[in-house]
Amino acid sequence: MKRLVQLSRWSTLSTLAAVAAVVSVGSLGIACGSKPAPVLAPMLPGEGTEHTAKPAPIPTATAAVDPWAGRTDLIAPPAAPAPQPVALPAIASFKLKNGLQVFAIQSDRLPVMSFQLAVRAGRRQEPRSRLGVSELTADMLVRGTKQHDGAAIAKAIESVGGTIAADSTFEATLVSCSVLARDARTCLSILPELLQTPTFPEAELEGARAMAIGSVRQRLADPGALAGAHLQNLLWGEQNVRGWITTDAAFAALRREDLVAWHKAWFAPSNTLLVVSGAFDSKQLKADLERSFGAWKSTPVPPTPQYQEPGLSGSRIRLVDRPGQTQTFVRVAQFGIAHDDPQFFDATVWNYALGGSPESRLARAVKLDATGAPRVGPSFGASSSFDRNSDRGTFSAQTIVRNGEAVAAAKQLLAEIAKMAKQGPTQAEVTTAIANLAGTYGLRFQSAADLGAALVTAELHGFGTEYLANYPTVIGRVDAASAAQSAAAVLTPSAYVLVLVGDAKDLEPQLKKAGWRYQKVSASEGFDGPRDADVPAGTGTLPAVSDPKVTAAAHALVDAAIMAKGGRAKLEALKAFRMQATGTTTIGPQSVPVDIERLFVVPDKLRIDATLGGRVKVTVAVSGPKGWQLAPDQTGQTMQLTEVGGPDMASVDFERWREPELILLRAAAPTAQLSTGPDETIAGRPQSVVKLRAPYGNVDVSIYLDKVTKLITKMAYREGTQDETDEFADYRDVDGIKVAYSRHSTGGGRETKLELKAVDLAAKWDAQAFDKPSAPAP
Repeated sequence: MKRLVQLSRWSTLSTLAAVAAVVSVGSLGIACGSKPAPVLAPMLPGEGTEHTAKPAPIPTATAAVDPWAGRTDLIAPPAAPAPQPVALPAIASFKLKNGLQVFAIQSDRLPVMSFQLAVRAGRRQEPRSRLGVSELTADMLVRGTKQHDGAAIAKAIESVGGTIAADSTFEATLVSCSVLARDARTCLSILPELLQTPTFPEAELEGARAMAIGSVRQRLADPGALAGAHLQNLLWGEQNVRGWITTDAAFAALRREDLVAWHKAWFAPSNTLLVVSGAFDSKQLKADLERSFGAWKSTPVPPTPQYQEPGLSGSRIRLVDRPGQTQTFVRVAQFGIAHDDPQFFDATVWNYALGGSPESRLARAVKLDATGAPRVGPSFGASSSFDRNSDRGTFSAQTIVRNGEAVAAAKQLLAEIAKMAKQGPTQAEVTTAIANLAGTYGLRFQSAADLGAALVTAELHGFGTEYLANYPTVIGRVDAASAAQSAAAVLTPSAYVLVLVGDAKDLEPQLKKAGWRYQKVSASEGFDGPRDADVPAGTGTLPAVSDPKVTAAAHALVDAAIMAKGGRAKLEALKAFRMQATGTTTIGPQSVPVDIERLFVVPDKLRIDATLGGRVKVTVAVSGPKGWQLAPDQTGQTMQLTEVGGPDMASVDFERWREPELILLRAAAPTAQLSTGPDETIAGRPQSVVKLRAPYGNVDVSIYLDKVTKLITKMAYREGTQDETDEFADYRDVDGIKVAYSRHSTGGGRETKLELKAVDLAAKWDAQAFDKPSAPAP
């Protein structure tokens, strides 16, 4: 059953009536809603990609006495041989006429061919207003082109037993196709279509968007993913792409035109590299590629956005409260090291000793309690890692412990990091690290496709094939002195961020006892960062087109509308206003009478009290980032009290922002993104149209202004997949401000008509009106 209050549509007094339409009307039996949708779950920059080094899995261990400790009669293992370069097959490289860089790795071991393309556009290039656009674009590539729909593409690949996939990472969009060598023309036919002529069909987009939203929400169930998101956000902040966390609301706001614009901006031959590996005729390959990809025209691409690294001095601690959780996820982070940094190999070695292996310092440390004795009961491993990207990225350490040991474990992680920074690794640790890192390196290349994938990463970072061949020998040159020097230069034990995800009632006493200052947030709270207007110039890749003349014309229309409504001074003086209305809301053949009282307190308090059908009462109240709802339960006999938060708050923010009495002030703000639309006619009266970009959800709100009265007659926008409109008429003067007494709302298959009965623009209000009741009213 649907939720009684679905916070996707609150606009004006009509909103709750519109929301009430989800009530089953027959005899006013109540159709109760399902549980609120899971709150936003974050997605980390680069997570799940081969371009980002991820923490090693955290093994479960039990405290036990080592039976081999102290033994002197054991045979010592032989010394590891000196690292040697990896013998790679010949790798040919050439460019097509359109600028597409190609690398060819010939191998006849298996009769297969693999095509791997990397477009240099991923999470890093996304503007703040379009988070998730690279991922959704990649997902939609295989769902239809001008030549074939998604089903035809799938059938063509399945008929030859091949695979095709597209994915977005932090640094690139990856597209791959693999088939038997005899069926190579299948890949050579489909891949150019995906890159050049994707159609992003609306019919497929809704399903792809729903899957993306579901994936984001599902990750919230993993406290480790939640800890990682908060760690990135706390370290990098809201002015850096690494600090921005993609939410379900971000995916919900993306439209087809956003995907089209992203593809047009970044998908170009000169911004792409292709690796072909497997069994092919080297003499014929270039001609085949020219024939397949030659029609792809080269176009200029935007520069990759550059962000200033935020400062970090001292510690920042965030406690993410998850009531009832018995274990705490502990993460420590600081700024990392770029892949091309001269100290990268030294850092790789000392990190292996610190937390890069099951027998690392961190793993051993957390097996002991604060007294140095083995932990009683189960204990968990610990690890540390670097992002391996072309930018500096993050260095982090992590562990999982029982709630009662969370702060002690955090101190252990910090102590081991500080010790490594001060002393560096021992020679024995360096020797072990080199033996494992260099010794297992060649095992990564079990097939030509494996080598092709590694080559993609190397080329994206500008290293070339020499990097792949010589990696073991360069690792082998690290010694204890150079590793210690690197650890001292990279690690900053006095400047770090710490995130604890667990039950606050168990963690707060520990934090206070340690004297640690911290920020406490709920696990259901979102990551509300800056919007387009707040992002530093040059950081967005798809800025709204801004014509100074158009913007000036839009501002002139808004200024005239403000004067007609009552003037800026009167509108800015509004602090709290209450409106009462009566009317009906209709879905199909059924109509429900509705009485509503709506209280808005500037800037972020909203309460709606509604009576449906004369006897069913519903109350919704939000204040800042939290709220509650009181409505009948599934039986219709008992009132049920539920919280409003998580992803619903994105809709609440949008609702409060587009408040009809204040929307003109939003449009008049210096940072407002304004444009004009074509003039239209409503009920025979000519209208000017101003388009205002909302700071929530990448939505344009069209504001229709009567050319004669200059008053708002309609607001239209698209929320999710629904076109919504609010119409205003019968303006009357209330304390010098024009207020529309007639309000008509349509969208989502329902229609609501309301007439105001009372308006108080200087309303008295009780702060307790927004307090969550202690228990449902009978």
